[in-house]
Amino acid sequence: MKSIFLSKDLLFQAALFMSFLFQSSNVQAQSRIYANDQLSNVYGVCLGCAVQNPLNAVGDNEENYSTMVMGTVLLGGVEQTLRFPEVRINTKLVIGIGTNNIPLTVQLLSGIYIETMSGTTANNDSQMITGNLLKLTDNPSRATIELIPASSYNAVKIRLSGGVLSLGGGFRIYYAYQDPLSSIMAHSQNGQVTLGGNVALEGSEVTLFNTYGKEVFRSILKSNTFEPRQPEGVYIMNVHTKEGKTYSRKISIK
Repeated sequence: MKSIFLSKDLLFQAALFMSFLFQSSNVQAQSRIYANDQLSNVYGVCLGCAVQNPLNAVGDNEENYSTMVMGTVLLGGVEQTLRFPEVRINTKLVIGIGTNNIPLTVQLLSGIYIETMSGTTANNDSQMITGNLLKLTDNPSRATIELIPASSYNAVKIRLSGGVLSLGGGFRIYYAYQDPLSSIMAHSQNGQVTLGGNVALEGSEVTLFNTYGKEVFRSILKSNTFEPRQPEGVYIMNVHTKEGKTYSRKISIK
């Protein structure tokens, strides 16, 4: 009878461990989540305003684009809302933008606003494009808008008002995607630590610090597992990747 209970306990531990590995593989499989739907609209008095080829801004083709055209603006503008499959939080938002041949600058984009939404409710975080949001590329007529919204969101609205300077052929939206932030997961069993997440770990340097702040372990990872040979307890783990990024988290060695 005793051996039966032991077997059940081992099976339970194995199930927990496999669940951790399954969750880790799911996190590793995460990638860019592109907008899969859109809604375009002309508001106020905006003669000749339109969103051309609106569906080109949806999906993972980063070369197709919709074009927001401004005509004679009396009081109004044009907007396009790009929607994602799920509501997410703590997820980076990236929007690919451009013009046909005019170099992009913050001054040129004066009058362009973005606002995130959760369901059909606006998050009231509307903001104009600034130097902190605009990321220029090697192509002067293309750039990205990048930010981490403070609220959960599943849509972003891009709005052009009458304050936009001449964009010579319209304002292009190439794509929008949610980019899951890099993270590391850790699980300890029988003194061995197994790492997961969506960070490339091979070749990274891992260090452990005890609760007194003393370094007690340092090694170069050859796989996603390592054996620190430390007493059971709580430690701070730092992982320094080959790309020069450092990730820290608290782990419990068992």
